[in-house]
Amino acid sequence: MASSMDVLQWLDALSAGQSAVLVAVGAGLLGLIVAFCLSGRGSSGERQKEEETRTAEVENVSSAEEGDEKKTEPQKKQWKVKNTGKPKKTVLPSHPLLAADFKGHTGAVLSLDFDSTGKYLVSCSEDRTIRLWYMKTLEEKEHKYSRKNVELDHATHIKFSPDGTAVLTFLSVANALQVFKIAKQKGSLTVSEPTIDFPKVDSSTVISMGIASTGKFVMTCTSTAFTIWTLRGEVLATVETKQTPNSCAIVSPCGKFIACSGFTPDVKIWEVEFSKGGDFHQVSRAMELKGHSAAVVSLSFNGDSQRMATASKDGTWKFWNTDVRYRLSEDPKLLTTGEIPETGSTAVAVAPDSRVVAISVDTSLFIFSSSSGDMMEKLVDVHGDVVSCLCWDPTSQYLVSAGDSDRHIRVWHNHSGRRVHLSEMKAELPKANSDAMKRRLQAQIEETEAFLQRVVSC
Repeated sequence: MASSMDVLQWLDALSAGQSAVLVAVGAGLLGLIVAFCLSGRGSSGERQKEEETRTAEVENVSSAEEGDEKKTEPQKKQWKVKNTGKPKKTVLPSHPLLAADFKGHTGAVLSLDFDSTGKYLVSCSEDRTIRLWYMKTLEEKEHKYSRKNVELDHATHIKFSPDGTAVLTFLSVANALQVFKIAKQKGSLTVSEPTIDFPKVDSSTVISMGIASTGKFVMTCTSTAFTIWTLRGEVLATVETKQTPNSCAIVSPCGKFIACSGFTPDVKIWEVEFSKGGDFHQVSRAMELKGHSAAVVSLSFNGDSQRMATASKDGTWKFWNTDVRYRLSEDPKLLTTGEIPETGSTAVAVAPDSRVVAISVDTSLFIFSSSSGDMMEKLVDVHGDVVSCLCWDPTSQYLVSAGDSDRHIRVWHNHSGRRVHLSEMKAELPKANSDAMKRRLQAQIEETEAFLQRVVSC
């Protein structure tokens, strides 16, 4: 009986132990499961956090890149505006001799010309416009001008017709001459629609253009030859200059001569001959200017075609007497030689009254006495770019210069020429034959002195 009870107790104890073990095992398994679940949840949470972190980093990078793009885009727009929009205004230095600053062109100024009266100045530019400036507004704050747009092209050269009723242009894209009529509206002149289209020149680029004061012909010059045209666009003659490449060619103010320079140190001058009835006869060699030791880069006649100025790569300018008996083989006479003070892109223009010679070198202007060769004025860096045009008004009162891409047309008082004229009048005063002549000279002397004093004091 006792043993039976022992066995039962043992079984009960074993059963209880098994239950305890089972409970312990179950608890352990449950703990493992909970731990595993917690571990899995933690891992997924960490992964989620990592993914969220990476996403945030990517978003931050994208935002930064977008920010950079936002920062870069205005810069690109600003660059575009800077390079393709309206050009910034060029501020040029003032000068006591500056009479006016004509502003309006938005591209490089390529050519200038005065009408025969000096009342109007015409200009053409890469901005595809022709502008007619009124010299009567020279002393006003706002300078009046008329503007004409050139459709799908721009003029590289421009000249007034002798009677002032039209302007002759050479168009870059069309590679042809075109005439624009000038109309009078409300008391002022304006450039109207083109009236005459010339045939294309050829594949060569025109480097110079001119029109005879007689109205009998037009001249265009390329690197190898010059061509004579009628005003209706018919070719009269083409002359090979044998100076290839030509540097420039000009028509004399008297309408008789064409002077051309090239790689040689000599300047060749031809006469354009017409019959008494006005029919074209021929182009013949008239004379040569010999004396430079290197290529002549620029030429200029005075107002009556009896004097010429030349500028050369040899560093000198020369002043010539061309009023000679060339048909008897008489050569032009050298009157003055002067030194060009600097090297660079050079142009020369002699005043119509022959008293002074203007020379541009890059952005500066120099004025010389034509008789002595002495420098009288030095205007340094008065343009923001190389001087592209240099010319005098017909009265010799003003010198006009244009800076290529600075877009300014600047009008200068001829202070030097007035000084030379003053000296001439003072020398003539004691030689005057009558009291009336003395009074007239004295009045002119006083007027000139007052003008010179006023200009210098400005």
